[in-house]
Amino acid sequence: MGSQIARNLIIGVSFVLLTWGIVGSILSTPSPTQMSAAQEASSPLTSSLATIEVGVAISAWTNITTQWADFVFSWAQAATSNYWDNSMVTSFDLGVMAVAFGTVSLHRQRDKRAVPLREQILSVVTMNPGIHLRELHRELGCAMGALQYHLRILEREGQIVSLRNGNSRHFFTPDFSSEERVQRLAAMARNPVVNSILSECAKNGLTTQAEISRSLNIDKSLVSYYVTGLLKAGVLNPVKVFGRERPVILSDWARSTIDAEVY
Repeated sequence: MGSQIARNLIIGVSFVLLTWGIVGSILSTPSPTQMSAAQEASSPLTSSLATIEVGVAISAWTNITTQWADFVFSWAQAATSNYWDNSMVTSFDLGVMAVAFGTVSLHRQRDKRAVPLREQILSVVTMNPGIHLRELHRELGCAMGALQYHLRILEREGQIVSLRNGNSRHFFTPDFSSEERVQRLAAMARNPVVNSILSECAKNGLTTQAEISRSLNIDKSLVSYYVTGLLKAGVLNPVKVFGRERPVILSDWARSTIDAEVY
């Protein structure tokens, strides 16, 4: 909170200094009348006095005095202009430095906040191997853009690995398993329906889709959809028997993985 207030104060002061310099630059610009008066005051006045009659000497002296006053005023304003110009430069420099300092401070604070988020991502992925992007987003409650950014960095650094299964990308830590089929099994088991089907197959051994549908009270078409995916992944193997429906059974490596409870 203290650093937030300090940064806001620095940025506010910088804008005040910048405004001061800009106003000084505007006010210090001499008008055309004052510039011509200064030029006339610098021209020789003795030649004009030689042609003036004695009767109008007082009037001429008044004109000279007026011109001299204008010259002094122009000189004073020029000095003021230099002062304001210097002030503007100084204010601008200070303003730029203050804004730069505030930007660097904000960037450092963002970096500090980024470290805990990456640690949270690693912790959640470690505890939930095969977690997919949407599930990870719900678990952390952070912005999706920030999550994707840090996931790319973690994967580039080799701290996590990912596997695409269907339309979803699933994440693991490198020490989970180097076998893609084990990773795919863990990714598929994140689905509650698939996990229930796998549990049913592990419990009953040889079973049919109709038996799974009745036991889990799930529509047979949905069971068929997921069983087809498990057959393609090699998690389930079909068993050749006489009849219209072929039973399925867990493959040996899949049963070993499920029994080991690696996911």
